[in-house]
Amino acid sequence: MRKRYGTRWPVLAALTALAVAAGALPAAATAPAPVELDGEQAQVQRYLTRITNSPDELRHFMEELPKGGDLHHHLGGAVRAESLINYAARDRKCIDATTYVVVPGPQPCAAGQRPAQDALPPGPFRRHIVQAWSMQGFVLPPDGDPQPGHDHFFATFGKFEEAETGHDADMLAEVAQAAAREHTGYLETLVTPSSGALNQLVDGLHLKDPGPAGLARFHARLTADPRFQALVQRTATENDTAVRDSRKLLGCDNRPAPRACQVGVRFDYQVLRAQDPRYVFAEQILGFELVRQRLGRMVGVNMVQPEDDPIALRDYTLHMKMVGYLKSRSPSVRVSLHAGELAEGLNGVGGRDLTFHINEAVDIAGADRIGHGVDLAHETDPAALTERMRRRHVLVEAPLVSNAQILRVQGDRHPLRTYLDAGVPVALATDDPGVSRSDLTAVFQQAVTEQHVTIRQLRTMVRASLDHSFIEGPGLWQEQDRYDTFARPCRDDTPDADRPPGADCQAFLDASPKAALQWQLESDWRDFENRYAQR
Repeated sequence: MRKRYGTRWPVLAALTALAVAAGALPAAATAPAPVELDGEQAQVQRYLTRITNSPDELRHFMEELPKGGDLHHHLGGAVRAESLINYAARDRKCIDATTYVVVPGPQPCAAGQRPAQDALPPGPFRRHIVQAWSMQGFVLPPDGDPQPGHDHFFATFGKFEEAETGHDADMLAEVAQAAAREHTGYLETLVTPSSGALNQLVDGLHLKDPGPAGLARFHARLTADPRFQALVQRTATENDTAVRDSRKLLGCDNRPAPRACQVGVRFDYQVLRAQDPRYVFAEQILGFELVRQRLGRMVGVNMVQPEDDPIALRDYTLHMKMVGYLKSRSPSVRVSLHAGELAEGLNGVGGRDLTFHINEAVDIAGADRIGHGVDLAHETDPAALTERMRRRHVLVEAPLVSNAQILRVQGDRHPLRTYLDAGVPVALATDDPGVSRSDLTAVFQQAVTEQHVTIRQLRTMVRASLDHSFIEGPGLWQEQDRYDTFARPCRDDTPDADRPPGADCQAFLDASPKAALQWQLESDWRDFENRYAQR
C-alpha cells in the first residue's frame, strides 16, 4: 500500500520555518522580508518584481540572465526526445510499438516493432514516443502521491537508451547549443563510460563484494591489473574524442566561432548505485583514477540512480564509506553526491531513511557538493547539519523542476530557502532537462515565482555555481563564498568587455579555466545589470 505525503513538514528550529501542506501540489513559499539593495541592483530588483507575474516577460529576463554553470546535468537525460528519434531513425533502428523501447534492429523490424523513421513525421506514433520518453503531457495525480511521477521519470531512460548509442558527440553539441542560448557558460555533465567493460573485468578477477574492512585490498587488486589501467586510458580517449567531434559539429574552427563553442564542458563520473557493491566500488575507483590523473576532462565523481532503489537504500552507508576511503587516498579528487533525493510516500522509503543520507554524505563521504538534499527537514539535527555545510563550504545543487516532478517537493516543501537562510551555498540546476522538458531558465523562473528569491540571491547562486565547479584552476575570488574581493593578481582590475585586464590578471586568467569563466561571468553580469537597470 502506498503512503501519501504526510500532513506535516517538520519545522527546523533556528532555520526558516517550512509551512504545513497536504494533498495536492503545495502553494508557493512565503515571501522573505525585503532586503536593502543599492544602485543598479535595486533598479533591476524593482523591474524583476514588476514582471514576476508576467510569464513571457519573466521568461525573457531569465533567459538573458547570465547563469554561470549547470553543475547537476545528466548528459543521458539532457537531450530532447525529438533529437533521440532523429538519432534512431538515422541509425535505422526499431521501436517497440507498445512499450516504445528502442531496439538495435536490423530493419526490417520484427513483429510488434516499427522503424524509427515512422516517428519522424507528426502523428500519434511520434506523440506517444515523446510522452513515453519524457514528462511531456504527464499529469501528476491530485492526491500528492509522488510515486507515479517518480516511476514515469525513471522509466524513460531504459526506453531511449539504445537511441543514444554512438551519439555522444551529437548530444554534447546539442547541450552546448542549449546552454549558449540561455547564457549558461559552463556545463559539468554526468556520464558513466566503460561501465560494462569494467564489470566484466571485475568478474574476470573474481573480486567479491567488499565490506568496509576489505576496501583497501579490493582497491589494490583492481588498480594493479594492467587491464584496469588500459581501461582508464581508453575511457579518457573516448571522452576526448567525443568532445573533439562535438566541436567539429558545432563548427568551432570557424571564425567567428558559434557562441556554443565558448561553453566550458567537463565531466563527472557517475557511479551506478543500484548494483552489487563490487561493481559500485569499481566504478568509484575508475572515476577517481580518471580525475586524479586529470584524464578525459573528468573533474569529479558522483553516484546516481534512484536513491530509493532497494539496493541503494540497503548499501547507502557502505557506499559513503567507499567514497570516504577513496577521498582519504586522493583528497584532491572532488565529489558531488546525490543525497536526500527522498520523500515520504515513495515505496520502500522508511522513516529512518530520511534521517541520515545528507549527514553521511557530508560526514562520512566528505562530499564537496550535495545534489538535491530535499529531505533536509527529516535529517537528524538539520540545524547542525546546515551549519557544518556552511562552515565546510558544501554546496547544494538544486534542480527545482525535477524535484517537483519526481518527488512532489516544491513551494514550502522545498528547503531551498532554508539552505539560503542558513548560509549554505546553493546553485540552481537542471538535472535531466530533456526528460523534464525544461531548461535552466525555467528553474530560475521557478526560484523567483515559488521561492521568491531576490536578484541578489540569484547573483550569489550564479557566482556559487562557478565558485564550486570542479573545473581546473584556482578561482577568481580571494575567499570561497565571499564575493567582495578578487584574488591578488586581479584585485585592482574590473571585468569590462571594453577594457582588458592588466598583464598580471590576464596571465592568471589564461592559466586558470575556472577563473576565466568567473571573469567572463562578472563581465556579462555587469552588462546585464546595466541594461535592465534602465527598464
